[in-house]
Amino acid sequence: MRWLIKSLLVLALLAGVVLTWAHFSMAAYMKQPLTLSEPTTFEIPTGATLRGVSRQLRERGISENTHWLLLRARLDKNAADIKAGRYTLAPGLSAEAFFELIRAGNVDLERLVIVEGWTVAQGLAAIVSHPAIVDDLDISIDQRADGVAWLSDDQLAALSARFGVSGDSLEGWLAPDTYRFAAGSTASDIVESGIGLMRARLDNAWSLGDPPTGIDTPYAALVLASIIEKETGLASERAQIAGVFVRRLAQPMRLQTDPTVIYGIGQRYDGDIRRADLQTPTPYNTYTIDGLPPTPIALPGEAALQSVMAPADGEALYFVASGKGDGSHVFSTTLEEHERAVQAYLKALRQRPQ
Repeated sequence: MRWLIKSLLVLALLAGVVLTWAHFSMAAYMKQPLTLSEPTTFEIPTGATLRGVSRQLRERGISENTHWLLLRARLDKNAADIKAGRYTLAPGLSAEAFFELIRAGNVDLERLVIVEGWTVAQGLAAIVSHPAIVDDLDISIDQRADGVAWLSDDQLAALSARFGVSGDSLEGWLAPDTYRFAAGSTASDIVESGIGLMRARLDNAWSLGDPPTGIDTPYAALVLASIIEKETGLASERAQIAGVFVRRLAQPMRLQTDPTVIYGIGQRYDGDIRRADLQTPTPYNTYTIDGLPPTPIALPGEAALQSVMAPADGEALYFVASGKGDGSHVFSTTLEEHERAVQAYLKALRQRPQ
């Protein structure tokens, strides 16, 4: 009996020694820096296990003895919850810091720019063509005759219903911005993020004050902001352009703005706008319709949204490009003044070097 007790005590002592050794060995391993001489990209695929990650560390020569990493994981009930994605591992990174990094999911972020004044088709084309984004939109993006991305009205309406936005089109609802996201994000993720940002910006603009005459809803503000965005060549003139349009709506006068005509021409637009185009009725031709077109014509930036609610004071009802080539305009109060400005613009064009 004494022999058995002594044997059990010896075994318990040995087990204690082993556990102590294992604890300190694991702790020492977790504090050691990984074998990295320069920043290194490390990809964890969706569904990967920590055992698979450990194998990848060994195979790439980033860390040996990764059984200690697995032991560390077994001591933490949440350790298996590692996040897929691409990580950048910096020299000096310890095994413990690596472990916390992949548990927290601090993945490298991709970058995508949606430009103010693009159509939503251009924005969606940029999204679905990004190599780090999974395309789940199931849309067919065509090119217009002038090379601009284009979506049919039916597709824009279907997307509007899918993402639950106002109006019969997704046009105008994707906020221009620089988007940061993890590789493997879906196109729908990015679109929903963009719509949420546009809604927030529109709500903020709408709260700035009483809307001008003719702008009865936030959606109407979005429509007008898209026109202002397309007409603005200089940021300093944005409020003046907004002032012209809100005064025309209040008169009431037709907006008579070329970008709406171009949008109404649709996929047939080839880069030139002709007199016949100005005279051909479409839902978007503001030379032939009263008030605003039925949907936005582009993606307006935050400043364009705010200009709708804070247009510049004045009496100007017309504007035309100055011909200086700097995006500036000449603003006129009367039609006679405007016609003289148009003639000056045409003369400046003729005098430009070919």
